[in-house]
Amino acid sequence: MTKIMAFFTAIITWLTMVFCPAEPVEGVFTEPEVTEKVAFDEGEFVMGEFDIMVAPDGDDRNEGTVNAPIATLEKAKELVKTIDTDKTITVWFREGTYFIGDTVKFTTEDKQNVLYRSYPDEKVEFTGAKAISGWSETTINGVNVFVTDVEINSEEDYFRSLFKGNRRLSRSQYPKNDVFKIADPAIDEGIPSDWNVEFFTHSLAFYAHKDNVLNFANIGDVEVIVMHYWCDEHLPLHSVDVSTGRIETTKTTAMTLRVDDNYIFENVKEALSLPGEWYLDRTEQKLYYIPEEGDTTENTVLYAGVTEQIFTFNNAENIAFQGIDFVNTDWNPVDGAFFRDIFDETHPLYGNIEYGGEHPQAAFEVPAAILISASEGINFTDCFFENISYTAVKFENASQNCNITSSMFNEIGGNAIFIHGDFVVPASTKNINVKDCHISYYGRIFNNAIGILLTHAIDCELSNNEIHDGWYTGVSVGWSWGYADNSTNNIRIKDNLIYNIGNGWLSDMGGIYTLGIQPDTVISGNIIYNVGCDEGAYGYGGWGIYLDEGSSYMTVENNLVYDCSSQTFHQHYGKENIVRNNIFAFGGEGQFIITRNEDHNSLTLTNNILVGDNTVMYKDSVNKDWFVDDSNLYWDYTNGGNVYSGKSMKLTERHTLVIMTTRGYYNNAVFEDPIFKDAANRDFTLAQNSPALKAGFVPFSYDAGTITKF
Repeated sequence: MTKIMAFFTAIITWLTMVFCPAEPVEGVFTEPEVTEKVAFDEGEFVMGEFDIMVAPDGDDRNEGTVNAPIATLEKAKELVKTIDTDKTITVWFREGTYFIGDTVKFTTEDKQNVLYRSYPDEKVEFTGAKAISGWSETTINGVNVFVTDVEINSEEDYFRSLFKGNRRLSRSQYPKNDVFKIADPAIDEGIPSDWNVEFFTHSLAFYAHKDNVLNFANIGDVEVIVMHYWCDEHLPLHSVDVSTGRIETTKTTAMTLRVDDNYIFENVKEALSLPGEWYLDRTEQKLYYIPEEGDTTENTVLYAGVTEQIFTFNNAENIAFQGIDFVNTDWNPVDGAFFRDIFDETHPLYGNIEYGGEHPQAAFEVPAAILISASEGINFTDCFFENISYTAVKFENASQNCNITSSMFNEIGGNAIFIHGDFVVPASTKNINVKDCHISYYGRIFNNAIGILLTHAIDCELSNNEIHDGWYTGVSVGWSWGYADNSTNNIRIKDNLIYNIGNGWLSDMGGIYTLGIQPDTVISGNIIYNVGCDEGAYGYGGWGIYLDEGSSYMTVENNLVYDCSSQTFHQHYGKENIVRNNIFAFGGEGQFIITRNEDHNSLTLTNNILVGDNTVMYKDSVNKDWFVDDSNLYWDYTNGGNVYSGKSMKLTERHTLVIMTTRGYYNNAVFEDPIFKDAANRDFTLAQNSPALKAGFVPFSYDAGTITKF
C-alpha cells in the first residue's frame, strides 16, 4: 500500500510540476552570521633573562644581547644549548634576510622549550637562495639577453630555481602557450603492472610528432613533463631522434602513456625567447636571462636556489617558530622508490635509468623543505612559506602534538603541508593540527600536489583554512584503498574555504578528497567552489566533496558546494556514511553520484538542498538500493522545477520523478524553489520562509576560511 501511495503521490507531484510550473517566490532574508576576521597580533618585545638576540649586522663572537647581537641561527642553536634553565628561551631575530646554505638539523641534543621568532612587526626571512649579478649583454636565439658566469663543478652546483624579488622566474618552455600531444606511446616497450595494466604500464620511451621535436643543444638539461590522469610525470631526457620523433627518458613513467597525452619540454635553450625566462647552461657554465622592463645589467640581482631542505627535526621536542618567512628554495628531480626495480638488466632501455619511478598520486615522494620526524611539540605560528620548491612542511614517523597556525603558504612546488605516518593501527602520527592558514598556488612544480595531504594519522584537525589555485585536490585525507585496514580516523575537516582547484589540468580530484575507512571523521562547515577537471582526453572527476574507494563511517554536514565540473558530491564506494544538511548546487554533470553499488548501505542522504540548472540530480545512481535518501529539497532553475536523474538530461537518458519514486528515492522530498537570495550570483542565503525548512534543513553560517586577516 505504501508503494502504491508513493506512486500516486509522485504522479500528482510530477503532473503539477509539468503543467503548473512554480512561479518565482520572494522571501524575507536574514543574513547569516559571519565571524569578523582579525589580523594576527605579534605582541610586544620583551627581552627575557635567558633570551638571545640575532641581527643581520650582528657578529657570532658576540654574546647575543640587545646591544651585541649574534648573526646566525646556527650560532643561536649553540648558545641555547649552554643555557641552564627550564623556562622558555626566545631567540629574537631583527629584520633582514638570513641565508640557510646547509640544512639546519634539530635533534634530541637541542634544548626544549625554545621559541625562534621575529622582532614584532619586522620582516625576517630565512632563505635558501643566493644572489646572482655581474651581468653582461649578448644575443641568443636572436633575442637580447643578460648573461653571467656560474660555477658548476658538480650536480650540487646546478640549480633549477631562479627568483626575482618574490617571484619564481620561468625556465624556458617549449611550446610556449600550448601543449604537444603524444603520437605513439610505444606501449609494447613498457613494463605492465601486475595489478592494473590500463593505468600502470611504466615506460622509458614514446614517440612525438616529428615536427614537435628539436635537436636540443644540451639534451641532459631538458625535461619532458607529461600531464595525464591524476599525475604529472617529470622525466629528464636521455635522447631524442629528430628523424623519427622518438624520445627516451632517464626515469620511468608512473602511469600508462596514451595517444594524445599532453606534454611539454622545459629548460630548453632553443626556446629562450620571452622576458623573465632563463636558462642555465651547465656545459658553458653560464646563466642566461631575458631582461624585463626596467632591468639593466647594473641593477639586476636575481636569486638562485641553493638549498632544497631548510630544516629537519628528528626526535626533537617543543621547538616553535613565530613570524618567520621561509622563502626561495631549490629542487631536483625526485629519485622515487616505487618502480625502481621494475626494469631489469635484460630490458633494452635499462642502461638509460638514472632515477627511480615515483608514486603516481599526490606528490607523495616529493621531499619537504621542512621535515619533522618522530618529534613532538613542533609548532609554526604566523609564519610565511613562499617559493618553496618541494613540499613546504611534512610531519612523519610518529610525530605528535604539532601545530601550524595562522600561517601563509604561497607558490609552493609540492604539497603545502603533508601529515604522514607509518601504517600501524592505531596510528602513531597524531594530533597534528592545521588551523587558520592561507594556502595559495600550491603544486607549482609537481602539479598533482595537495594543499593539505594527510595519510596515516589520527585525531587531527584541519580547520578554518583558505585553500585555492592548485592544480589538484585541496584537502586529501586517508591512504588505504578499499576496505583494507586503515590507520586514519577522527579527522576533523571543518570550516575551510576551498576554491579554484584543478583548472582543467589533471583529472580525478576533489575540493576535499578521502580514501579508505575513517571512523569518526567529520567534514563540516566547508565552502567549496570552482573545482574543474581536464575536459580533454581524460575529462572526468572535478568533484566538490569526493569520498573515494572505501570511504566509510564518515559524516558530511553543513557544507556549501557549488560550480564543479562534474558533480558537487561523489562517493566512489563506501559504507554507512551520513550526508546531511548540505547545499549541493550547479554541478556541471549533476549534483550527486555514487559510482559503485554494493550489498550494503552506501550512505544516507538527508535534509540536503540539491539545485541545478538543466542538470540531473542523481547522476547514474538511479537503481534500487544504491543509497537511502529522505527529506531533501530538489530544484532545477531551467525546467520550472522539474527534476530528473540519470545519465544525462537527454530525453532517452533521464528518469522522471515518478520513475525515481517507484525505485525508492525522493522519500519525503520537497520540490520547490529554496528561495536563495541570489542563486544566479551564488548568494545562497536562505529566506526565512524557505521551503527547505520543510525538508528539515537547518541554515548555517557561511564563515568558512581563515580567522586571521592576512
